[in-house]
Amino acid sequence: MNKNIDTLTAGTYDLVIVGGGIHGAVLALAAARAGFRTALLEKGDFGHSTSANSLKIIHGGIRYLQHGDFKRMRESIASRRAMMAFAPHLVKPLACLMPTYGHGIKGREIMRTAFAVYDMVAFDRNRGLPADNRLPQGTSISADEVKWAVPGIQEQGLTGGAIWYDAIAGSTERLVLEYVLEAARYGADVANYTEVVGVEKAGDRIAGVTVRDQSTGRTIAVNSRIVVNAAGPWLERLAGGRFRGTGQLWATAANIVVKKRLFRKYAVGLEGYTEYTDRDALIKRGKRLFFFVPWQEDYTMIGTSYKPYRGAVDDFVLQRRDVAEIVDDINKIYPPAQLTMADVTFCHGGLLPMTEADADRADSVQLDKSSQIIDHGVDGMPGLFSIKGVKYTTAPDIADKMVRLLQDEKWFGPRNPGSSGSYKAVPPNRLDHGPTIRELGGEYERIRKYLEGLYGTRWRSVFGMLVQQDGRNKGDGLWLSEEPALLFAEVRYFVREEMASTLADVVFRRSNLGSAECPGRALLARIAEVMGGELSWTGEEQERQIAAVLQVYAPLAEMGAA
Repeated sequence: MNKNIDTLTAGTYDLVIVGGGIHGAVLALAAARAGFRTALLEKGDFGHSTSANSLKIIHGGIRYLQHGDFKRMRESIASRRAMMAFAPHLVKPLACLMPTYGHGIKGREIMRTAFAVYDMVAFDRNRGLPADNRLPQGTSISADEVKWAVPGIQEQGLTGGAIWYDAIAGSTERLVLEYVLEAARYGADVANYTEVVGVEKAGDRIAGVTVRDQSTGRTIAVNSRIVVNAAGPWLERLAGGRFRGTGQLWATAANIVVKKRLFRKYAVGLEGYTEYTDRDALIKRGKRLFFFVPWQEDYTMIGTSYKPYRGAVDDFVLQRRDVAEIVDDINKIYPPAQLTMADVTFCHGGLLPMTEADADRADSVQLDKSSQIIDHGVDGMPGLFSIKGVKYTTAPDIADKMVRLLQDEKWFGPRNPGSSGSYKAVPPNRLDHGPTIRELGGEYERIRKYLEGLYGTRWRSVFGMLVQQDGRNKGDGLWLSEEPALLFAEVRYFVREEMASTLADVVFRRSNLGSAECPGRALLARIAEVMGGELSWTGEEQERQIAAVLQVYAPLAEMGAA
């Protein structure tokens, strides 16, 4: 997969997708696979913004039971299954626990009944999934088992715990990239660091977009019959603020990562301490849940905290006080955590669409519940659509709906799958791997398992980079870093085959190096040196790249964390 701006000027696309987050990436694959000539354009790196800022949980919609919303449950179940089937190496089962109290709405009996209903609705949750990626039915455990799993939990009224199974993405960023890579193999033209600066019309219809290449400053016109705006919190800007006469309201969504493994066996949901009313819920639980998600070996991700956001979307950044408030909240919710700011090693922050909020109450945020496809034809811009995505998980569902809309006779009608360009099989690797495998000895099996876990069926492409004569530094061995793990070959693969053009691309989105805490300056310098060899960076540019990564962690350092 290589970026080629000139390709974008050749002919007319059926659709141009603006925004390379999860919704844009999944749609690019769905559209290209359905036979539409497709381009995917992202002003930053793929998956760099909202799609990267989450608890990594791929939800099956069990929370929608309290809304009686079986339609959304089915959409979530199907989408979760689609993601688990598409990238089984990245999306794995996650056991979740919620303590139960009393014998009412929060009791063990009610939860057992709820799970029985959910399991009936999710009857096909494992269809087509490999055996090791299948999700068991929900169940319950005793109070003693809960006390073992959640040490120090409040015992008064504790009757047991409800267990259910969702999924977790080992890297939401690489999952986005997997969809982009597959879209490219189905014929889509994809480009990161390529900003859409305007939507063009011919007469009364959309005719394409004007694009600026961020790396060269070059501006080009890209012709297209349809433009799909999947730009996340930037969607209003491209659509000209045309959202049925009102501006979209946004809420901040924040999570933190702490260097404490609070719970070993389960992701644990604990109630917040302030009152919260979900106005759409038929069954009112009264408080919002915080989730504590085991992450890597030694960390826990915790969230999500929501607040109304009134500023410009480009100005959003988590503030020190936001993180401090979350730490304080967590210590009130689960006092045995005894968190301090020094425990916080990373934080996630993004913007989500909301419907309303009381300006005086941070816990009053009412998030949008369902993703939408907005047809701007009624706003005088026929051919422009916006996707307002509210859940990472349901991107496959909204992509399927968008493709079916394109297949309507009003637009293109049905297409033959593959008519936009046949599937591009990976060229056979004609290098002789035998000598390298023999040279590696027992290390080969370790490398193979490591690469399979990160890249799935693509692992051979990375290994092929290792086999090449220039795929590693002869004097440095195979591993650029043993802990955290990173091969020299991976860095070169990221640059040559996955459009990585900055150090941040590698640290945060091609690898998991930066997903828990700062990798350290020495490791960053080694990666920058290898990338510099690929991209002709000067020593000064390498330092600039290192500084940009360290700046991501700067707010934590300033407040005594990280």
